[in-house]
Amino acid sequence: MRFFINTIFVIVCLFFVGTFIASSDDTEHMKQPYTGSKEFERLKTLVGTWEGTSSEKGYEKVTVKYEITAGGSAIVETLFPGTPHEMVSVYYDNGKKLGMTHYCMLGNQPQMELKSANSNKIDLVFTGGTNVDPKKAPHMHELNISFVDKDNIVEEWTFYENGQKKDVTIFKLRRVS
Repeated sequence: MRFFINTIFVIVCLFFVGTFIASSDDTEHMKQPYTGSKEFERLKTLVGTWEGTSSEKGYEKVTVKYEITAGGSAIVETLFPGTPHEMVSVYYDNGKKLGMTHYCMLGNQPQMELKSANSNKIDLVFTGGTNVDPKKAPHMHELNISFVDKDNIVEEWTFYENGQKKDVTIFKLRRVS
């Protein structure tokens, strides 16, 4: 009986030691800051609140917020926060290539990936999504972000319907915090 109790004790101790070691490894991994693609790191510089105008509806005022989440591996962009038109886009790296999913007020979720980039511009293009038939459904199909300077950007959102370009909405944004 004593052998059995000692054996159980050893097994329980090994379980806890193994759990501690495994969680220590995870903790060390989590302490490392996430570093993404050059384009992802460029988007991280947008963290904060931006205000400006949208070409839609006669240059209405717009607010956009950028936040980092998921241990630094995702950037959340909230368009029109707190309004009935609120939409969220999540930027991430798919491998080492920038990707994005746009959670649209139209009820679809177009996905885009990096088409091209330079030091002043990031261009994303539609690659698929959920609730989107690109030959019929209205959806965001392209996004171009131009970095004017550290406190000013221009976003051009290209809208498609019935498989064709229908409209481009331009946001001219200035950092406010």
